[in-house]
Amino acid sequence: MKTLDPVLYQIRKDAILQQARHLFATKGYAETSMDDIAHATHLQKASLYHYFKSKQQILQEMIELEGARWTGRMRDIPVTADFRESLVHVGKALLQNLDDAPGREFFQIIYFESNKNPAIFKAFKESPTYKQGPVFELFTRHLEKRFPRVKIAMLVTQFIGGLIHYARLSRLHGENMCVEAFSDTDYIQQLADVFIRGMERV
Repeated sequence: MKTLDPVLYQIRKDAILQQARHLFATKGYAETSMDDIAHATHLQKASLYHYFKSKQQILQEMIELEGARWTGRMRDIPVTADFRESLVHVGKALLQNLDDAPGREFFQIIYFESNKNPAIFKAFKESPTYKQGPVFELFTRHLEKRFPRVKIAMLVTQFIGGLIHYARLSRLHGENMCVEAFSDTDYIQQLADVFIRGMERV
């Protein structure tokens, strides 16, 4: 195959990653083949291997690309002395990331497909997003004088778990399972309040 112009080469790589993300989220990672990805991107399978050596490489680069978007949004959170305000910003950043298709599909892959396939969590752990840990850094900035790192990691898991549960209902299923309707802001602020009160009892 002829060597492509670097810009065109990157454009095609990005298109492959987008189609792969969609297939992994909707069809499943294990159920998606390189043939499926080639067909979705209108490439011959041999041409697809010119861009990626394996499905695992596609997964890894897709996670790094989407993870960078999430990390960028987290980096935009203002440094504040108020921990509750920081929690609200984290919640809003996560939900805003799910307001477009790429964010929802990435969320689906990382939090639900990974339960079925350890290759996904392995790729996520090896990504810059996981290693940089922007949420962990934010929690540490506020809590390092009160708790050891292991405890902070547990608190991150608890808070993000509450957001993921809500995001799954509101973004993937379009419901909140409550009699009274409430907004994203209402939920995030109440979650932050409950979380702060819980920490005060520790």
